[in-house]
Amino acid sequence: MGRSGGTETLKPDLAVVTTLGEFEDSWFVEVDRGTESIPTLIRKCRQYLAYRQTGQEQLDREVFPLVLWVLPDQRRVDRLHEALATARGIDSSIFRLTTPDAAATTIAGGAA
Repeated sequence: MGRSGGTETLKPDLAVVTTLGEFEDSWFVEVDRGTESIPTLIRKCRQYLAYRQTGQEQLDREVFPLVLWVLPDQRRVDRLHEALATARGIDSSIFRLTTPDAAATTIAGGAA
């Protein structure tokens, strides 16, 4: 539910599940091309946190995926990281930030 009580739909750009042995990691991936403002990205982060609070994903999949933001460059990574650190009421522990060059390595490295 959105602020006004209407239904919001969360649409990640990609959902990924990786397995290594008996371990499985789940990810929602958001690809940012630098066209949205940082406050817009923070609003999207708040949508993920609100969705996590519903518990629906955990009922369906037994876990809530990490959210990987793939941002165009390190400057943008730093800007979103700073915004997450200073935003009120945001638990940033479910978010990972990276650039396109490091995205596959981040996912392959797992949730650690």
